[in-house]
Amino acid sequence: MNLEKRKNQRLFGFSFSKAASLQQVVDAILELAADEVRQLITPNASTSLYYNENENKELLDFYRNAAFILPDGMPIVWLGNLKGLGLHRLPGSDLFPLLWTEIKGRKKASVFVLARQELAEKLAVENGNCTFIVPPMFEAADREYIRSLANEVVSQVRERQASFVFLGLNFPKQELLGLEITNALNESAHAKPLILLLGASFEFYLKLKTRAPQWMQRTGLEWLYRFMKEPRRLWKRYTVDNFRFLLLAAKEYFRS
Repeated sequence: MNLEKRKNQRLFGFSFSKAASLQQVVDAILELAADEVRQLITPNASTSLYYNENENKELLDFYRNAAFILPDGMPIVWLGNLKGLGLHRLPGSDLFPLLWTEIKGRKKASVFVLARQELAEKLAVENGNCTFIVPPMFEAADREYIRSLANEVVSQVRERQASFVFLGLNFPKQELLGLEITNALNESAHAKPLILLLGASFEFYLKLKTRAPQWMQRTGLEWLYRFMKEPRRLWKRYTVDNFRFLLLAAKEYFRS
């Protein structure tokens, strides 16, 4: 863990991993000592902006200490490299298949919280040594329900002695849930899993959503592909929020 921390570079309040490949991240995850509950997050331009908003300062303060903070978006990588940080893009959507292969091979127990029953059913076929929770629709402001859901996850983690908890919800629901799960588990002497906040990664893995072509991913145009696929849902994120991110990035660039 100390080695991983020394390789990290700070940006938007986060110490981003400087790993050169996702395989290095997977290897570090599998070697992680289970002495406390840890987290893995994958901030991109949108979520970096949201983390830095006043109403989400609690989440920024908490997740800045995550064990693994992967630069998911090319704007993060570009800005980091303008500041001489030497970052490589490490998308959560590409991490999951690599880690999932290891989990299946090593028969490690995991708990998933997913947005759709279809995801749970398809992943269960691949690995029966996992527990899948699909909560009903809820609001991020409903902290009482989030605590209740966290307790359900914790119960399953303890029962299965799970090594991993995968969260596949929207921001900030999965972030709030991860915080509550961590707090509940740290009060216990039971299992200390790694909590991975991976959003839509499971939908991409199961091909229920399509990713942009590689050339668009490499050139930072994946956002445009997603916008064309879901313009009604994503128009604000990729117009208003993109402009706000540019302002945030400018401040970050000139910050000493």
